[in-house]
Amino acid sequence: MISVRLFAVPALVALLGTGPVLAQQSLNGTITGNDVDRIAELARAYGTIERREDEDGVWLRGEMDGIVYTISFLNCNDAHQDCTSVQFRAWWESNGAHSMDRMNQWNRDRRFSAAYLDSNNNATIEWDVNLAGGVTATNFDDSIQWWQAVVRQFREQVVDPGFAAAGMSTTAPSTPSAPPAARGK
Repeated sequence: MISVRLFAVPALVALLGTGPVLAQQSLNGTITGNDVDRIAELARAYGTIERREDEDGVWLRGEMDGIVYTISFLNCNDAHQDCTSVQFRAWWESNGAHSMDRMNQWNRDRRFSAAYLDSNNNATIEWDVNLAGGVTATNFDDSIQWWQAVVRQFREQVVDPGFAAAGMSTTAPSTPSAPPAARGK
């Protein structure tokens, strides 16, 4: 019989390992769609993050666990302010390695996230977070942790096996110069 302690010790070490990062940032207050710098600060606890801007407004380019992703600000007014949601998105240049069946299976089995092949047939995963009326910083930090878990699982269960089945080496996700597709106002 395998001891529960064999599983508990690594889990405890992993949990304690995140403590110093979270302790360095304040999880007080409320986050809204106008709090770009605060969202970047919270995301920075999980990897690199850069603020970018284009004609559609401000967006963030991040990297965690070797996965490049974006955070786009959605449902904004004409001045690109008062956004009521953000969207996390990562994508991999698939070159035909990923199927619609795998995307559909992912969507059937998951509550958080949506996976699809984009207009260039790239394996894409995204997750929207509602900020209407504001959310606590603790809640938003939890959303980032969920995103990290979801995108890791997507890479491990969909992206890597798709590349392997196609006889292709696993490649890093696309490095965005701008978020793909229209980002809604």
